[in-house]
Amino acid sequence: MDARERLQLRVIGVVQGVGFRPFVHRLAHALDLAGFVRNDLDGVWIEVEGSHAALLEFLARMPREKPRAAILYSLDPRWLPATGAEGFEIRPSRVGGSEARAWLLPDLSICADCTQELLDPADRRHRYPFLNCTHCGPRYTILESLPYDRARTSMQHFELCPSCRNEYEDPQNRRFHAQPTACARCGPRLRFVGVDGVVAEEGDAALRRAEALLRDGRILALKGLGGYHVLVDATDEPAVARLRARKGRPTKALAVLVRDVCTARRWVEIPAAAAALLEGAAGPIVLLRRTKAGQGEIAPSVAPGCDALGVFLPTTPLHRLLVEDLEARPLVCTSGNPSDQPTICDDDEALAALSPIVDGFLVHDRPILRAVDDSVVQWLERPRPRPQLLRRARGYAPLPLLAPHPLPPALALGGHMNVTVAVARDREIVLSPHLGEMESTGARESLERSVRDLLGLLDVQPVWIAHDLHPDYFTTALAAELAAEWDIARHPVQHHHAHFAAALLERESEGPALGVIFDGTGYGPDGTVWGGELLQGTAARSERIGSLQPFVLVGGEAAVREPWRCALALLDAAFEGQVPEDLPCTTAAPESTVDAVRQLLRSQRATVRTTSAGRLFDGFAALLGLCFRNTHQAEAPQCLEWAARAAKTPAESLPFAIRSDEGFSSLDWRPAVRAAVERWRQGEDAGSLAAAFHRGLAAGVLEWVQSVAPAEEVFLGGGVFCNRLLTETLLVAAREQGERWCVPTQLPPTDGALAAGQLWSVAVRERG
Repeated sequence: MDARERLQLRVIGVVQGVGFRPFVHRLAHALDLAGFVRNDLDGVWIEVEGSHAALLEFLARMPREKPRAAILYSLDPRWLPATGAEGFEIRPSRVGGSEARAWLLPDLSICADCTQELLDPADRRHRYPFLNCTHCGPRYTILESLPYDRARTSMQHFELCPSCRNEYEDPQNRRFHAQPTACARCGPRLRFVGVDGVVAEEGDAALRRAEALLRDGRILALKGLGGYHVLVDATDEPAVARLRARKGRPTKALAVLVRDVCTARRWVEIPAAAAALLEGAAGPIVLLRRTKAGQGEIAPSVAPGCDALGVFLPTTPLHRLLVEDLEARPLVCTSGNPSDQPTICDDDEALAALSPIVDGFLVHDRPILRAVDDSVVQWLERPRPRPQLLRRARGYAPLPLLAPHPLPPALALGGHMNVTVAVARDREIVLSPHLGEMESTGARESLERSVRDLLGLLDVQPVWIAHDLHPDYFTTALAAELAAEWDIARHPVQHHHAHFAAALLERESEGPALGVIFDGTGYGPDGTVWGGELLQGTAARSERIGSLQPFVLVGGEAAVREPWRCALALLDAAFEGQVPEDLPCTTAAPESTVDAVRQLLRSQRATVRTTSAGRLFDGFAALLGLCFRNTHQAEAPQCLEWAARAAKTPAESLPFAIRSDEGFSSLDWRPAVRAAVERWRQGEDAGSLAAAFHRGLAAGVLEWVQSVAPAEEVFLGGGVFCNRLLTETLLVAAREQGERWCVPTQLPPTDGALAAGQLWSVAVRERG
């Protein structure tokens, strides 16, 4: 018989509020180990005692069998002499007399065990729309304050019935300390409410009423986990078109809710690892390539022109019941908020804002204390399969990123689009869920509430604030206001440097490195609009050593809304003022308007100088006749990418040139414009030319970087790298030449990563 030993483990990660202690309790009992487990300041403290073989098995099985929502960042094992302990217990948290500093946990999608109970007629929670356990259910959206227990959540008014209380207090039960747990006897209830605000049905009858509405091709507002969704049958073209017309969302792709992975395979291609992502605790919307049925059976208006669909599985029991009762038909499930407004979670606000859009409301009486949008992930296939976060929200936020060393308590506010805020607490950089664009008063008020809420939950008083360099952003004004209120310093961080720093942070790096930062708009210190930059330096500071060849935009924001203006600017520069007359973009607007833009280009009045890669994509999309107006963010670049992916035959790359002037390097797109015009005149189709543009730009960027510093590590950042075709082409080409190029995957490449980059940059700079 092996001599007894004692193993001490300090586990850091997502291990509080996800059923980790009961899991450790069960595993220790299964292996006949004595000892205890308890929460501590940074995670979980475990001491187990028994035979050496059993302890090794405990170490091996713990990361392999852990709860699905648990994330183990580090294990710190120590072997100690045995103490003769007997039995295994879950001990109360102990942190020097204070509460444990728990991490904020995201909301988690319904797990397999709860799904089985939901659909089992013999189970006492059969068809109960709010069942959950320690492996799934609401967390962040119901939390009033830490530590996370029922009395500090919006479930505090739902008193547990005796059966639920027994489960809640049993360490062997997966509902042990599951704070939102409930059943039909003691928990939240459903209501169906008409657009007049009158309650028509309650309980299961309310659900049936909502399902009948969807069967009839009408539109439903659903109160979900982190706010309201709007749903309609995804196979019903008139119904989807009606939703678009009412919501004022003419072309932006809509997400599709599907019952399960098996059902989803009919409409999208799902690699094995992507299936695990769909079924995982985060449960994001995943962009996947359509099948033939996905092209033919899904209503054309769901994602017009796109060869991919954004699909996700039911996040809550309520969503699962809907698709189950509707014979697994796919449902459009999109955010329930008017354009440019934050996600709605308040019932009265939803009734007022959504009544003109929907035909009825399926609601419940569990309060949502803070709104959280759905996360969006795309699946990169090359050079190796992996997910790339495009919007970090439900399921991921507010989980922290871990810096390689402790940081001062600090706050960063991001930019103007795709805003998130970041808070530093020791090694943690806690990034808020996606908060959207700061165009409306409602969005700005929501941002300020979110800042104060996050700081309060984390118990952090910042010693400084970081923000974008742009003087006119609302976040810049808010930073000034808060810095004055708290009497602390504020630090502006240039937009593209923040993207660069965010990419470094994801790799826990301070540099030095090169950064290729391509996006739409960022304020440059020289007063121009940057957006296609080559940076060299560290997280603290970088130097702009190159850019795309500059051009001018006519009309400022009008050029962002109307890509044909960008096309005219590109043509004017490429043909030295002699804009060709026979191209689609020259007839995209009334002749008088086009003439006025030409005159402004000649005189350089009312123009803005830019190096924006986003506007370059806009211009090429309009040049090829693919899109003349952006009705949503990045519509024209998306059209260009989709046309390129749909191209039937390989196309010769469009040429890009590299120019150097006193040590500053430019990637010149003008040869590509001239070649595209010539090839279009010769009859080459738009899809082939779109593919040639992507291939040419990727080859040009690779050569451009190699001409400057070929041996450096290279980081990609900025919203243009949401373009899967460009990103994959570039990464594959770099790998083939033995170079290490990195693109963000856990932070979005968009402005959603700016706050994290701002915080990391200033922290490294201040640390010296």
